[in-house]
Amino acid sequence: MINIAVDGFSGSGKGELCRGLSEKLNLKHLDTGAILRAMGLYFYKLGFTEISEELVEEHLNNLNITVDFEGDKQITKLNDEDVSLEIRQEIIGQMASRVAVRQKAMMKLIEISREFAEKYDCILDGRNITSEVLPDADVKFFLTASLDCRAKRRHDFAISKGFESNLQEVKESLAERDDRDIHRDFSPMIQTEDSILVDNTNMTIQETIDYCYDLTIQKLSTLGKLKS
Repeated sequence: MINIAVDGFSGSGKGELCRGLSEKLNLKHLDTGAILRAMGLYFYKLGFTEISEELVEEHLNNLNITVDFEGDKQITKLNDEDVSLEIRQEIIGQMASRVAVRQKAMMKLIEISREFAEKYDCILDGRNITSEVLPDADVKFFLTASLDCRAKRRHDFAISKGFESNLQEVKESLAERDDRDIHRDFSPMIQTEDSILVDNTNMTIQETIDYCYDLTIQKLSTLGKLKS
């Protein structure tokens, strides 16, 4: 079984990296952040702006989040509705970050993610994959980029999908999420000692994929896990 774990800051290109590596290595890619975003969307639609541990516990049984695939494309469903595009709004990303500080929500996410990794040769990305979800992953990456770079990427993506976006507001939102992810009490985002740090501020997504692919091949070869 091959497991690759990718952590890092929002907007650093984790999803694009994982999609690129999954295609090159014929792995399943689970975007765990999409699961958190689906949780955030659920509470957003109910009108909540703050998420308490008690609120999560009260509603957790009503959260039916499933992941399907159309080819290599992950389809995230919330209570049987495809929300794959809707969850990419910046406000939903903020809600997901608020959900992520709640222990019961993160425990549910870890459970779903580990079950997936036990079934498939896969690559997972998120903000606690290397430390909590797949601590024994064969290859670990931690992605980062400057705040300005990450904000511009998020802003451009939102505009391309027809969402309204203000670059300064996106930058402030990302800074807030960074602080929350790093300092949450349960399962904070950290760079583990065995993770490979990749700063792609001055790299294209394709350059990031190619760089990490070469490192992955080297590591899997050393482990005797290269797939024919």
